[in-house]
Amino acid sequence: MVEVKARFRFLSLALFLLVLSPLSLAAQGRLVVVMDDLGNQHSAGLDAIGEPWVSTVAIMPGRPFTKELAKYAHSLNKEIIVHAPMANLIDFPLGPMGLTREGGAAGLKATLFRAIDSVPFAVGVSNHMGSRLTQDPEAMRWLMHGLREKQLFFFDSRTIATTIGWQTAQEQQVPWSMRHFFLDHFRTDEFMMSQWQKIRQRVIAGDTVTVITHPYPETLDFLRRQVKDAELMSSLVPLSDVLNYPVRYARRQQRFPEGE
Repeated sequence: MVEVKARFRFLSLALFLLVLSPLSLAAQGRLVVVMDDLGNQHSAGLDAIGEPWVSTVAIMPGRPFTKELAKYAHSLNKEIIVHAPMANLIDFPLGPMGLTREGGAAGLKATLFRAIDSVPFAVGVSNHMGSRLTQDPEAMRWLMHGLREKQLFFFDSRTIATTIGWQTAQEQQVPWSMRHFFLDHFRTDEFMMSQWQKIRQRVIAGDTVTVITHPYPETLDFLRRQVKDAELMSSLVPLSDVLNYPVRYARRQQRFPEGE
């Protein structure tokens, strides 16, 4: 009788796994959706953070709603990173706590630390703009030294193809990831659907895919219409789940700050 019951339990489990196999085999990869450019808008920021597809939020330092949005994201168990403004090739104004090389290593690190302190619960840093700074080997080493000191990771937004951000993070022993897709580079339904299909195909094929989005009305409307895609949603993870850890960097050493 014991053997019969054991065999029955085994067959039941096998049947259960067989039923689930199309979903489990299809959703092999991992998807990260980062909502960028938060901090200036209140209502749009809250809506963007509350979007189920968003797993990580990138909040700019020193903006009118920086702290409130970070605390709201934390209350929803969303991962938070500092979206640090960095020098760009067209000299577009950086706003508060922008990172440049003008003040040298000490100046850049001091500004970086203020930016980190201004965003509660931040566990990493990404670049907002940065087409100039992310090509500057010396400045990027200064940045990585600061991140290593604070034990935070770096997410390279790849705002320019010749960025050396993620390579410098690797060289300087800082955990890192980088952007694979901009979902809403063009805010048309046709473009976003084309991007979404490419993203979906790669995740289903088993890849890890990182996507940057923005709190545009068109983007939020598009994401809401994808809510029935449970297969892809099951692959959604925060950035910290897909980091590349340099060989000499022990994962257990990373400290995720509690914030305020």
